[in-house]
Amino acid sequence: MRESWSRPYPAVALSPDQASALVRLLPGRPKVLRVAELSGGLANTNLRLDLDGHPPVVLRLFQRDPAQAAKERAIHALAGERGLPAPRLLGHGDDPVTGLRFALLEWIDGQRLDEAARGLNDAALLPLARSVGSALAAIHAVTFERSGFLDASLAVAEPADVGAAGLTGFLRHVLVEGPGGDRLGRDLADRLVAFAERKAGLLDRWPGAPCLTHSDFGGTNILVRQGPESWALAAVLDWEFAFAGSPFFDLGNLLRPPLGSRPGFADSVAAGYRAAGGALPAEWRRMAALADLFSWAEFLTRPAVSDAVVATARQRISETMAIGGRSGLN
Repeated sequence: MRESWSRPYPAVALSPDQASALVRLLPGRPKVLRVAELSGGLANTNLRLDLDGHPPVVLRLFQRDPAQAAKERAIHALAGERGLPAPRLLGHGDDPVTGLRFALLEWIDGQRLDEAARGLNDAALLPLARSVGSALAAIHAVTFERSGFLDASLAVAEPADVGAAGLTGFLRHVLVEGPGGDRLGRDLADRLVAFAERKAGLLDRWPGAPCLTHSDFGGTNILVRQGPESWALAAVLDWEFAFAGSPFFDLGNLLRPPLGSRPGFADSVAAGYRAAGGALPAEWRRMAALADLFSWAEFLTRPAVSDAVVATARQRISETMAIGGRSGLN
């Protein structure tokens, strides 16, 4: 789905010598032999650094919002304490060449979920889906007293309503007061607001506590690899959008096409999630579709949004409303 989306900022290019200055804090002060851009991310630059006498590392340069670097550091520390599937943070600082904040992360061998899934038949994909669901339940086991946006200490610094009032209010703000309505098209925007006003109340039925929500939990940020018996999740990357929310934001993102359209994928994710201790209500898929509307509306607020992103948002919003009509969501 994201293949045609463009980056809002050009990827940063560093020479091996420039990158070597950033890895001097690693044991042995290794020299960088090769620098390769990693695919998947659209907001920041991620580079693989092959080192002399040291395992490769990932250099992550924060372009979109440098303030998120501190939050990501806290999440990686929490992941180490709680055994969450995130790479180890090896170092951090400010790049004197680009002026950007950076993080050095453990290199995890694996393949992006979206790429691996294309090469797997439906039967082989199901154990992988259960593994993804199990890992997601571990992430969501980290809870908060209220929902909202996290600061550098992982405290909720800005509360946010992730229920019915939050969704309808955000849609009105984006589509009526902001530029989203013109980008989406006035007719579809009006129908979406009316749709949410009728049915967003389903989100308020979730009785669980606000939980750590990755908020970009899709196939490009999930690394997987083949084990002795089946494929399994290896790591979850790029935590800059993480906040205190509900399980349905991550489930809605994960189940976007094409993954969500694969036979048995959603049910296997749910089975793995529940087996790992996560709780999902009977209507979890409808709740996930509603929560994902937050994300599609947010895309429309960005200052530089490509035609491809707008077209995808229009398609997904229309499909959500159409499916809702057939399933009783509408």
